[in-house]
Amino acid sequence: MNIRKITAIAAAAAVLALSAACGEPEKSPNSVPTAENATMPTYSSDVTAAADGPKLMFSNVEAAAGETAEVSLIVSGAAKNWTMCGLHITFGEDLECVMDDPAEGFIEYDLGPASKRATISVGMLWRQNLPEELTKNHLGCLFFTETFDGDDGGDGEIVKFYFKVPEKAKSGTVYPIGIYYMPPDDIRSDMFRNSADDLSLEKYAFENWVGGSITVK
Repeated sequence: MNIRKITAIAAAAAVLALSAACGEPEKSPNSVPTAENATMPTYSSDVTAAADGPKLMFSNVEAAAGETAEVSLIVSGAAKNWTMCGLHITFGEDLECVMDDPAEGFIEYDLGPASKRATISVGMLWRQNLPEELTKNHLGCLFFTETFDGDDGGDGEIVKFYFKVPEKAKSGTVYPIGIYYMPPDDIRSDMFRNSADDLSLEKYAFENWVGGSITVK
């Protein structure tokens, strides 16, 4: 595997641990998703977005109080044209992200068909020192990253995450799922890249993603 990719994945896996140790990160001009996904992140770059490109979206699901909801991250328009992603994914803070290794902060997730050729994947919960943009909007955050050996990323479901709905959640409550975009000038920067590092496609992806939700039955 390309050494650059290995280094990028290793750095991504360390991001949340560093955030917890270094205090509250500097504020950045990120958009916070709502249930209706009314706002989109501003990509701080001089790069012009492609006319068309990868479309990232989250599923809208229902779950009863106390149940575990399954939320999918889906991509279209990117088959055989992406090699790496790194995404900060937000969710209603009252939801409990299902963990694989709570002590180390690794979350439970399952890769979908779009990720069948992935060589490495990491999912971690951001547990401490979340930015004010998230805390004031009552959002939690996880980080997911994966890489491929070449442009082997596919279309369809990238990954499925699991969230337990509070036992006392009221019927009709909607918990938003979205992306908290970290720009390229931030150590925790998000990415959706192909092997040519075509930033016009990445910019399109981060300016056109569609949020999802968990609605309590």
